[in-house]
Amino acid sequence: MIDDMRVGALIAASSIKRGNKKTLAFIIFVLSLIFMNLVFLPSMIGGMTVLFTGIMQDYPFGDIVIEPSGDNTYINDADSVLQKTRAVEGVRAATKRLDVGASIEHKQKVVGVTITGMIPTEEYEISQYPYSIIEGDFLGDLSRDEIILGSIIAGTSTTLGDIYDDLGEARVGSLVDVTYSNGVKRTYKVKGIMEGNFELVDLNALVHYKEIEEVYGLEGSKATSVVVRVDQPGSEDQIKDKIRDAGVNEQIFTWADKSETLIRQALQSMGAINVMSEFVSLIVGAALILIIIYINILNRKKEIGILKAIGITPRSIVFSYAFLSLFYVCSGIVAGLILYFSLMIYFQANPVVFYETMIIRPVIDPVLLIRSIITMLILSVIAGTLPAWSVSKESILKAIWGR
Repeated sequence: MIDDMRVGALIAASSIKRGNKKTLAFIIFVLSLIFMNLVFLPSMIGGMTVLFTGIMQDYPFGDIVIEPSGDNTYINDADSVLQKTRAVEGVRAATKRLDVGASIEHKQKVVGVTITGMIPTEEYEISQYPYSIIEGDFLGDLSRDEIILGSIIAGTSTTLGDIYDDLGEARVGSLVDVTYSNGVKRTYKVKGIMEGNFELVDLNALVHYKEIEEVYGLEGSKATSVVVRVDQPGSEDQIKDKIRDAGVNEQIFTWADKSETLIRQALQSMGAINVMSEFVSLIVGAALILIIIYINILNRKKEIGILKAIGITPRSIVFSYAFLSLFYVCSGIVAGLILYFSLMIYFQANPVVFYETMIIRPVIDPVLLIRSIITMLILSVIAGTLPAWSVSKESILKAIWGR
């Protein structure tokens, strides 16, 4: 076996040296493009996933979100839940929120929204809401009868404003009428306009927690969610278990639990395209190697017969084409990696921008790279050895005469 491999390697090296260098360069170039196609699109999808999950963490869900259990509308005694949660080792900060449905009216224009009641001073450690204000100011502890509008609602969004209804001319200082889902109507002064460049943020409105509490007549510190931030990213699952062990009986989710469904739905089509793209790339790569080796064998059939006549074993011949395939694929992979990392460097400096503000940088996944390399090597070597194995079984005279 070892001798057959050595002889096969020698034959493959001789074939490469005597081969056409321009043809070799073209084969390597095509294989590099095939390999890059295997890894580039998943990297872009990974970048989109990072963007969307980051938005989920920075705004609605934090690192961990606690929600009412069963069919309950509210978390009862949210202050007790907060106290238990904040006492858990590894929790950096936590706050409670109240989300309700409402409609906002301004100069005869009406928009349906979700209004989030929050404790403004606690949001600085929890979310990016205080830092997403593009006009005016964020809410304060004394911000009663004041409201923050998302840029789409206010009509200032330059990216998604044409898709959704808005209030047209609502700006900082404008008065808007809010009708809550329970029928209570209140007038608020617009204190600020926020923009997170995502519908979950820009279609929302924010008021002080006490506003929602009074409008709905809530007592006993109720909340629709408790949002938690942890000290160490990646420890969410452990902290989630600790919070449950601390006596919190509500539903507890990590940001991954909550955003997974939304992201899966948003990227489902992209994932399907990616799977199809990978499948086609692997088939094309294997077919390319098979065709190259098959043509090579047809042109060297007489030489193969002579090699067998002088005592070269069929196994050595098969090994020679396996090594030849391996050389082509490895060269293509190396060239593909150079091209891939060059593109990664370029897109890190010049990220893809959607809607003028959503910045997507591709993510390098080492597991994906290793898997793609191994898969391409296996399929290509198999494709390269199949025609060689077939010819190696032919008789010496048939091979020499090329019949």
